[in-house]
Amino acid sequence: MGIKALLARPAQDIPVTGRVAGRRARHRGQSLVEFAVVLPVMLAIGGVLIDAARLYQVWTTLEAATRDAAQYLATSSDDPYSPDYTWAGTDADNKAAYIVSAATSYTVTRSADSASMTSCAVPQVTTTFTQDTTAASGGSTANPLNTATVRVCIPFHTVFQYPFLTSDGAFLIRTERTMSVLAGR
Repeated sequence: MGIKALLARPAQDIPVTGRVAGRRARHRGQSLVEFAVVLPVMLAIGGVLIDAARLYQVWTTLEAATRDAAQYLATSSDDPYSPDYTWAGTDADNKAAYIVSAATSYTVTRSADSASMTSCAVPQVTTTFTQDTTAASGGSTANPLNTATVRVCIPFHTVFQYPFLTSDGAFLIRTERTMSVLAGR
């Protein structure tokens, strides 16, 4: 049989000698082992990328929600009879919790410790709200300086567990924003 006749036949019809068949089988086994070694590494990289993207999205949303809550509290009405008026303490915390909950779709609660958040097992918020009427701060009786500080903590649960990087299977995302506004101007 000539070369032209062999080239004219389909590849599956060409007879395979013992040496070539053994080499193909070894290459097939080597490819399978390489795939088995590389697959977990590739899946781990994919998992890290997914969690990093989710973490970044939650963090940017939380930053914006915290800023919005601080802005709302700082620009609230200075008339105590207005429904838009904010009292320091529970009222400010509840308003901030509502704003952050609506923006992030987490159920955010008022922190039991209003000074700081010692634990962050559930999404929490705490605020500091003051009205300053002193001239040194730029405020006056007619136009007080409203200063609102909003602190939020959210436990972010990853899709994949990272034994040395997470606390009880979650990253803690904390953010704080302070805003000062002259009311009534």
